[in-house]
Amino acid sequence: MSSIAELHKSEYNEYPGAVAAVPGVVTLMGEYSDLCDGYTLSGALGQTVEIAVSKRRDNSLRFYSADFDERKRTTIPNLKFRREDRWANYIKGVLHEIFRRNYVFKGLNITVKGTIPQKVGLKSSTALCTAAALAVKKLHNFDIDDTQLIQSIYFAETAFMQAKSRLVDIMTMLYARDNYLLLFDLHSLDYSYIPCQLQDTVFLITESDIPPFSIRDEVMYREEACHIGFAAIRERLSDGAGALRELTSSEVKSASEYLPEDQKKFCYYILEESRLTKDAAHVLEQKDAPAYGKAMNRMQTGLRDLFEVSCPEVDWLTKRAMEASGCYGSKMIGPGFGGCTVTLMRTDKIRNYIDRLEEYEHIFGFHPEWFVYKPADRAKLK
Repeated sequence: MSSIAELHKSEYNEYPGAVAAVPGVVTLMGEYSDLCDGYTLSGALGQTVEIAVSKRRDNSLRFYSADFDERKRTTIPNLKFRREDRWANYIKGVLHEIFRRNYVFKGLNITVKGTIPQKVGLKSSTALCTAAALAVKKLHNFDIDDTQLIQSIYFAETAFMQAKSRLVDIMTMLYARDNYLLLFDLHSLDYSYIPCQLQDTVFLITESDIPPFSIRDEVMYREEACHIGFAAIRERLSDGAGALRELTSSEVKSASEYLPEDQKKFCYYILEESRLTKDAAHVLEQKDAPAYGKAMNRMQTGLRDLFEVSCPEVDWLTKRAMEASGCYGSKMIGPGFGGCTVTLMRTDKIRNYIDRLEEYEHIFGFHPEWFVYKPADRAKLK
């Protein structure tokens, strides 16, 4: 397979001036803990998005996707969202944000290729934005600090693309280390490195292959219900002080008596997710695979029964995983209603689980893919 530099040379008849390779992100726990300023545990993927860039003398912007064999074009004065530009819009969003911060540049030739599975919760779009920002910064030697860089990437997704983005995903891409996960405090955005070195035990990620569909309305409904529910709970508590994530079960029970059932269930789950994430990071440091697996299973039960973002296919995968010998725990990852599962199991027992996936395909008609997950290193520049 040709390197991205060779692909860029073939497309534009020149080698790139900068190349950035950015990993995807696995949020092992705490996908929704933002809703209570709680904790999230994430790590970088071995799979990456790569972007190569070179300068032009005019104001044209040329985009080439080696994966789709597609070409898009626009100009710097016309950096606007266009539905037909699909993947190129993410790069345009980053360029728009950098330009808006008074970092001036002329036209660019841009090549993109990647190996991150798309639309399954592994943050391929955020990786694309991050790679674009790093490559352009390097090409022009812009004096953009990490805060400005992260903000440019974040607003490219949230403002330009009108999509959901998480600061902690961008930070994971920039600060990840081999064999370590990052535990984020979502209130302060402080983070600590958690060693992920479980002897004879691995994380196995399974892609459900469920066709992607829009779940934005479902997720927004749950987020809004949590915002309303937590506001009502805080109002009913006598002191009304303290961190939201520190609310106890008894406090929530007494203060949520008159809340609609959905609000009550969702709030219960979010607080539980944050607590489980923090506790699980601690037992992972202790290399206690069985305890970490129990936390995974409790979280999956909550995702299914309380937050209600699981689906029959994911339920089947996690249940079959737990029936396989040598499995400690299994749960959904990603925003829900499909995507991937992550399973913690003994290395010598992987085949026990993989053999069951043929049955999954017969039942649901989807072909699952799987790979062993090992926390990878941060983004690289070439």
